[in-house]
Amino acid sequence: MKKRYRLVEARGHRTQIEIARMCGVAQQTYSHWETGRQSPPIKKMLLLERVLGVPKEELFVDIFNSEIELPTKEVG
Repeated sequence: MKKRYRLVEARGHRTQIEIARMCGVAQQTYSHWETGRQSPPIKKMLLLERVLGVPKEELFVDIFNSEIELPTKEVG
């Protein structure tokens, strides 16, 4: 679990409660997003992108830059 410092930084002077209200979630839910304990659904990521003015790929680097191993297909 990695703290999402870019999400915390983008919040600026606003409190977790203020951002949570803008997103329609509880403060505890938003806190879990910041700490990396949970990840928001894509609709909430898009909302945070608008609210904070930062691309979702920067806010959630751990999700968008994770390497996903795809199954290889044998050529025969």
